[in-house]
Formats: sequence, structure tokens, C-alpha cells
Amino acid sequence: MARINKFGLTDTIKDGVKREIRQRCGFGCVNCGNAVYQYEHVEPTFAEATEHNPNHIVLLCGGCHDRVTRKILSKETIKLRSQKPYCLNQGFSFGPFDLGLVPPKIKIGTLLCEDVETLIRINGNSIFSIHPPEVDGAPFRINALLADREGKEILKIVDNEWVTTTENWDVEVVGRRITIRKALGDIVLILRTEPPRNLIIERLEMEYLGSKITCRENQNLKVISPTGYVLNASAIEIFGSKVGVDINNESMSLGVGGGSVSMSMTTGYEPPQIPSQGTKKTGRNEQCPCKSGKKFKKCCGTLC
Repeated sequence: MARINKFGLTDTIKDGVKREIRQRCGFGCVNCGNAVYQYEHVEPTFAEATEHNPNHIVLLCGGCHDRVTRKILSKETIKLRSQKPYCLNQGFSFGPFDLGLVPPKIKIGTLLCEDVETLIRINGNSIFSIHPPEVDGAPFRINALLADREGKEILKIVDNEWVTTTENWDVEVVGRRITIRKALGDIVLILRTEPPRNLIIERLEMEYLGSKITCRENQNLKVISPTGYVLNASAIEIFGSKVGVDINNESMSLGVGGGSVSMSMTTGYEPPQIPSQGTKKTGRNEQCPCKSGKKFKKCCGTLC
């Protein structure tokens, strides 16, 4: 239930104001950089505020917020930190994942991997991998490199700690969900955790070394190689393999290095279609013939 101060101001901050605060603070706590944060009125405090002025609100993680509340960390220090936020100085914000002591299940759209060392490998480069615990009693470690549809890095996970560049237009953390946008309404990544075992990529539009990966939770996963080979599947489950999806310029393989693979309602691999002389060429601003719903120039046309 929303709180209301003596001036009738609720603690509900509009999305546009929140975004302005996130961008100014570098998407993380201004004091320590943790990307799991709260919105904190500095001066005036929420009790004395008549409006949600983004210039008077900062991002604070739970730990730093508690230290301010208990007067271990002063408001004056937070004011100074807000002038030079930690994340903007470092160029990134970070935050830990809560994972358990059993092998995690990773779901990328409709691709489910369990006990798979490298989920996705592109031209020999690991894009998503799971490493065993460093010592007994420690959690399994997730490492990932995710990019946007232009191939620019947007999120890196290093041993369960996620790092996102402050060059992103917007990074929003709400509960267990991370959303990254390139512009208003233009979402390129939604990642959700379900502790202690599940990590789900609900949405991704990514390009890396010429290969494209797009997915929606409970919808088809689509992978396009630089030469135009396409994997379009509604469900893939891979267990016990060294590599889940191995993408090269000329081929794609599933379940490399043992284990088992199950697929349902998949179109399999499609070699690139070369139009014959008499076939009408798709215009750059027309709908892509692969039925992705995007314009040709922003989909398969970029491979030409």
C-alpha cells in the first residue's frame, strides 16, 4: 500500500521520473554501485517533499539505505556521492544472483538447459556457461555475455555477479527481474531469477559475431547464422551436454559432447534462400520474409 506524507504526496514515483533518476545515478547505488536499489529522497526527505523531484532523489541499495536510516552513513555523504555516483565513475553497476547448491536450470526463451557446461557457443566463444562451485558448499557459477541487436554488449555475468554498462539507455531492476531498454518501449533484454535454481531470459534480441538470437518466453527461439542458416524451435531441452547450442558460420549443432536433446515442433535448419532471377527482391523497409515481424533491413537484410 502506498505511503502518503503530510502534503498528500504518495511514495509512488512515475516511470519517467524513475528512469531519469536511474540514468543520472548510473543504474546503481550512488554509494557502492550495487544494482539492486531503492529510490531515496535526500533533501528534502520524503516526509517533507511536495513533489518527486528527480534531482533530489538518488538510488541506494538496501545496505546503504539501512546505514543512512541508522545514521551510520550521513545524508551529507550521500549528497556528495550523488554528485559523482559510483557507477558513473566505474562505468558499470553490479549485483549478485541468488543461486543454490544444485546445478541451475537456465531457460533462454524456449531453450531449457540443465547440467550443460556451455549453453551457447558462437565461433568458439562461450556466450553462456555454468562453472562448478569453487569450493564445497559454494554455489554453481554462471558466466554470460549478452549483447543487443547491433552487437553492443549490454550485460555481463561474471561468476554470478552481473555487470551492466552505464552506456545503456535504461536498466531497471524490479524484484527479481532485470529489464534493459535501448529507447522508450524498445526492450532488448528481460532476465528473471527464480531462486535458488532457475534463471530465465524472458526476452532477448541479440547479435554476436554475425549470429542473431531472438527469443520470447514460451515462444519460439530463433537463431540465424552469419550465412543465413536458421534454427526456429518452439521447445528444446538439453541435458548433460558439454555445449548446448554450437553456432559456426557454416553450421549449427545441438547437444555437443554427449547428453541428450529433445525437441518439439521445430522447423530445423534452413539454408539461406537465394532469390532466383524473376523473384522480387525484398525492400529494406518491407516486412522480412522470415516472418519475424521486423523490417527486412533490421532482420535478415543485415546479413546481406
